Amino acid sequence: MSINFLRFTKISLKLTIIYAFLFSLVLILLNAAILYGVKYFLDDQAFQQVENTSNIMIDKLKDSDNEQKEPLDKEFVQEIQFNENVDINIADKNGEIINSSEDYNIGMPITTPLDRTQKIEAGENHLVFRNSKVILNNGETIYLQVVKDMENEYGFMKILFLLMIMADAIGIILSLFIGFIISRRVLKPIDNITKTAQSISIHDLNSRIEVKGPDDELTRLARTFNEMIDRLQSSFERQSQFVSDASHELRTPISIIQGYINLMDRWGKKDREVLQESIDAIKNETSNMTELIEKLLFLAKGESGTQKLIKEEFWLNELINEVLKESRILAPDRDIFSNQNDSQRIYADRRLLKQMLRALIDNSIKFTSESGKIEINAIHDGDHAKIMISDNGIGIPQEEIPLIFNRFYRVDKSRVRSTGGSGLGLSIVKWIVNNHGGRISVNSAPEKGTNIMIILPLK
Repeated sequence: MSINFLRFTKISLKLTIIYAFLFSLVLILLNAAILYGVKYFLDDQAFQQVENTSNIMIDKLKDSDNEQKEPLDKEFVQEIQFNENVDINIADKNGEIINSSEDYNIGMPITTPLDRTQKIEAGENHLVFRNSKVILNNGETIYLQVVKDMENEYGFMKILFLLMIMADAIGIILSLFIGFIISRRVLKPIDNITKTAQSISIHDLNSRIEVKGPDDELTRLARTFNEMIDRLQSSFERQSQFVSDASHELRTPISIIQGYINLMDRWGKKDREVLQESIDAIKNETSNMTELIEKLLFLAKGESGTQKLIKEEFWLNELINEVLKESRILAPDRDIFSNQNDSQRIYADRRLLKQMLRALIDNSIKFTSESGKIEINAIHDGDHAKIMISDNGIGIPQEEIPLIFNRFYRVDKSRVRSTGGSGLGLSIVKWIVNNHGGRISVNSAPEKGTNIMIILPLK
């Protein structure tokens, strides 16, 4: 029942209860140790008093003849008795009491046990006693009994015990109260995190937790939470921009298709030339839309982790020769060549590497004038392969080079529909290179051409 109660309580109350329990346990154990220590000390003092008194009495009894005092004399016992609550009994050889303290009224055997200090409980009395056999100078045998009543000591113990119970109760109450306040204060950053998390929505990701104080676990938790919200905000912004750009890219071909459909509806039924032009335009725009959607799906799969690499070992130089041959067929008016294509085997996804090379060469073809030069080289460099694609096209301004791998980004000079493209090709190239553990760099200048270098691990 108590375990289930703790399981469903607040953390502050749970910590308070646990700490109060531990504090109470330590306090009780400490008080028990103190009580035991005090009791041990008082018992030891009582034993020493009884033994010292017994030794003094034996000496006095043996010297009683010299001092002309009789053991039967009441003054003899009262004269010797100087310890509070210590009583003395003197008996003859038959065990009959012949002298004793006036207040002594507890009957205990006096002949046994002998010469051994013991502690007994007689009712509510705690007694320490010692019996001794004494042979006087005249040869007479008597018995001596010294008894200490520990009434005062145990009265003190009871008062001390009550005081400790009161101190324990006050300590437990204070520990609960102070522990609750401290736990609330310590856990306040968690409340701030909770309130901030509740105030955050997809439409408002600007809230952050105020991070201050020492660099402890809660401060690091708050800082980590803020960093997580930063990443979420950046992700949502990219997603919103992606949807906006995709909508913009799809709106144009849809508008064109709709325009040609209206043209066909008005004139195409009678004018075959208009009909054919409309059909060609619709086919072209449909092809562009299909290509755009395939690229969007590729990037979406890449982000979700469902775009898998199917790696195999193959000759990289043969793949480059294959792409060179196909590119020459697609762009016979461009000078596409290779000066160096080292023989090297690579472990990679052949289909994706071919897609990467085709995308880069297509870009060079689009932005290189007729009779322009496009060079593809592959160099074996230890455990890596260097692939370099160069052209003498229109180039890219230096400040725009870091942006060309962003989705839907196109250099201003290329934002004409005659060149085609959606601005997704280089984003796909970047994804392929990164997921093969490679690096890509771009060096370009306006009207001077572009040089792209890709470094891929062979194994």
